[in-house]
Amino acid sequence: MKVSIICPTFNGSDLLKKSLNAILNQKFDQSYEIIFVDSSSNDGTTEFLNAQSEIHENIHLYKINQSEFEHGKTRNFAISKSSAEFILLLTQDAIPANDYWLATMVDTLENNNIAGVFGRHIAHKNHPKLLHRDIDNHFNKMSKFPIRKIENWDICKNTISLRQTLHFFSNNNSGLRRSVWEKIPFPNVNFGEDQTWAQKIIESGFSIAYQPDSIVYHSHNFSFKNLIKRRATEIQYFKKEFGYNLKTANRKIIPVLFKSFTKDFLWLYKTKQLNQKEIFYSLKKNMSLISF
Repeated sequence: MKVSIICPTFNGSDLLKKSLNAILNQKFDQSYEIIFVDSSSNDGTTEFLNAQSEIHENIHLYKINQSEFEHGKTRNFAISKSSAEFILLLTQDAIPANDYWLATMVDTLENNNIAGVFGRHIAHKNHPKLLHRDIDNHFNKMSKFPIRKIENWDICKNTISLRQTLHFFSNNNSGLRRSVWEKIPFPNVNFGEDQTWAQKIIESGFSIAYQPDSIVYHSHNFSFKNLIKRRATEIQYFKKEFGYNLKTANRKIIPVLFKSFTKDFLWLYKTKQLNQKEIFYSLKKNMSLISF
């Protein structure tokens, strides 16, 4: 078996069906398996995947209780059930955007110097244009470092922005080498297992690649309440794992809000996409950033 594709699921709905369809239609001439681990879905996801496993012999489904789910632990469990040399990871709402996503990931991992690889995200088509822009800008920055390795420990230690770039990794769309995972599995954490793993990988002397041609549709148009919840989780995680303080200082709240909203407004005006929906999204996004 050349490749194992890992995907945790919980109430996957139509996005999971689209993702699986895109995986099954990949142009790839070697053997691969798809391993799903479902944590007590109640929307028909398990029934759908059971039916698919009867149709496709390369699809395997494992079930766990929702109380047992952790991002790192569950992925380690899924990988332990796999048999391939290369492990690719997706989430149920990440849909390969072309039919060579799989082949491109594998081609990157064929380089023995690469321990892990992550691919590009683009926003789902029905999501706000500002969200499209923000995701595009993020991954355009990733392209500046196609290979991530610590070349100078002193510079890395003293440059937060460099460290943040080097350890960025996303299991929404990633791949890794089994031999490396056996030495350094994902940490048993409930958030950020991918970036914590990537930090350990580069600190151990391995290299990580960014592959912009392995693209998935993946984005979240959260409600204001969920944006605040997500922001709180990220602040806590990055403080604990990396020592970063992502809170906005009280004296900077008004300037930060004004600058960010103005930037959004001017971009929308320039691109002729200024409308009520986009303005509301900008307000929601920016207010969530200063809610702490």
